Amino acid sequence: MKEHTFNKLASFASIIIMALPVGIACFFFGFILLDNPCAFCWQERTAMILVSLTALYIVRFGIKPKYIAALVWLGIYGAFMALLHTSINLGSDIGQGFSLKIMGAHTYTWALLVFVIVLVVVALLMLTLGNKFPDNAYSKKPFDTLPKLASWVFIFVIAGNIVQAFTQTGPIPFVGQDSPGRVSFNPKFISWELDHWPTYAPNARGAYGISDPDIEQWQPASPLFTAAPTAKLLSQASLPNTISGRVTAIDYQAEKQIYAITTSNNWVYILDHELKLLNQAQIDGMYMLHIEQLNGVAFTSTNTLMVMGFNKAWAELVLDPEQNWEINYRGFTQSSDGIGETARGQFSTIRAKTSYSLTLGYSKMLDQYITVTTRDELNETLVVSRFDKEDTTLSAEANLKGLTGMALPKLTGISIDGEQAWLLNNDASEVLQFNLTTGEVSAMTQLVGTTNPQGLLVHDGQLLTVSCVNGQNLLQTFVM
Repeated sequence: MKEHTFNKLASFASIIIMALPVGIACFFFGFILLDNPCAFCWQERTAMILVSLTALYIVRFGIKPKYIAALVWLGIYGAFMALLHTSINLGSDIGQGFSLKIMGAHTYTWALLVFVIVLVVVALLMLTLGNKFPDNAYSKKPFDTLPKLASWVFIFVIAGNIVQAFTQTGPIPFVGQDSPGRVSFNPKFISWELDHWPTYAPNARGAYGISDPDIEQWQPASPLFTAAPTAKLLSQASLPNTISGRVTAIDYQAEKQIYAITTSNNWVYILDHELKLLNQAQIDGMYMLHIEQLNGVAFTSTNTLMVMGFNKAWAELVLDPEQNWEINYRGFTQSSDGIGETARGQFSTIRAKTSYSLTLGYSKMLDQYITVTTRDELNETLVVSRFDKEDTTLSAEANLKGLTGMALPKLTGISIDGEQAWLLNNDASEVLQFNLTTGEVSAMTQLVGTTNPQGLLVHDGQLLTVSCVNGQNLLQTFVM
């Protein structure tokens, strides 16, 4: 490529970036339409300005490896910030988001396109240069018309951005707003904020990171409702020794008289009413959608059931003699004949988005799946979510009621009958009544004779849960 042609292209690229995304954002959107950039917008805009400046450096001092490295770095950084910015509203309803739209897409979405183009152009540039960089530097020679125009466009647009930045965002240490108001030069309406300096967090999700629930870290606690009556241990039976891992959830299918249980090793076991093993399968949690440790199970018919990991990802299973492990190789690590996977997905929530759930139930009356979140270090409420069985889409969601002024319980089990449900508070081996219609939690009973119970089944006036004593899984039955 000839040196003067290369410099014209670099100058033209600088003009395009400064005049279009940066210049329009500052002068038209900012000073005319009064659109004020947020902290993310300033990150993206700054990266674009530095890309344009690097192009001018290449024209003045010649193309060098350090300038190519700067363009690659700025392209990656800008694309990352734009992607992070876009992801905040990526799952929102159509038309929702922040700021103005261009051709139906919000402005920060276009920033991602700009940085992708920068990276593509740099890649094409490197392909056309061959094995030697051209000697295109102007050095001390005066610029030609196009590079000179690019320099003046850069100075003019950067001046406008300096005015906007220092008046609307403020000088150091102010860093910008999350949801800024309109541009204004009236001090009464200008907002300078310090809220968005980065903070350290050991979790890659930053401020939204919570610890994975650990069912072994059981700490006895006082019940939420101290006046509730106690339930006596009627009997306990050992579950088969072939069960791998600790049992985490249980459900019962009355017509077939079979139990379904899940374990900490992602096994699903089907047992008859005498607790003899009928079918088994180990869910491969890394296949396709990531399913964390199984902590929920619910029958939906005589031969179908749903299992769920604590991250609210689920697998739908079928009991069918024609199913075998070869058919289910992609979903199961191993399995017996007679059980298969028919679908896999994940429950999407709103209020419960930053919470894990250790409970899964199915309401035949509502024809909905029910999940309830468990206590964590981030959230101050527990949330019940209901999902339509037909498409597993969120149908209703609300905070649990009746827990005002109480410590949040660690919920590890749910059982449902009609509009009435029961929740297992693992902290105090306590069973709570829960009305699916009103969302109200109230006292029921405290289980005496169990520690660290997992899963709950209310059946024929009895309460069943599972404990693990000295490595042995026990099915415990209580009566009021």
